[in-house]
Amino acid sequence: MKAILSVTLVSAVLLMGCQTSPDTEKKETKPDLRIGEEVNQICFARSINGWETVDKRNNAIILNKNVKDKYILSLAGICDPQWAMSRIGTVSRGNSSCLSRGDKIITDNNMNKNASCTIMKINDWHPEKLVEEPVEKPTEAVMKTEEN
Repeated sequence: MKAILSVTLVSAVLLMGCQTSPDTEKKETKPDLRIGEEVNQICFARSINGWETVDKRNNAIILNKNVKDKYILSLAGICDPQWAMSRIGTVSRGNSSCLSRGDKIITDNNMNKNASCTIMKINDWHPEKLVEEPVEKPTEAVMKTEEN
């Protein structure tokens, strides 16, 4: 009797574990159209022309090579571009005027702590490809009146 009860209990627990709930289902995420082809390195003439954060993400940063050329760098580590005040620094393993995968980014809030992020991937960045979802405006009812 105990064997049947324990087998029934184990079966019930296993069946409950196989059920999926709406909370555990993966939500489909659309790919970010702004992210272009992956590149091996970015070479700068003198210095980085500017930088900006990406949608409040702390694992990516956008570097401006010049007015037209922008790159998104995927980062791993403990620096947080959201907290950088005015400067970022780079530590290149090779040619000092180029950045590639494996090089480091340091933000000004972490410079004294020797904390950095490693560049995991570099892609072209196309901010113009951001397409806003159109907001549907409610239709307005128009009343017509007859004039006598």
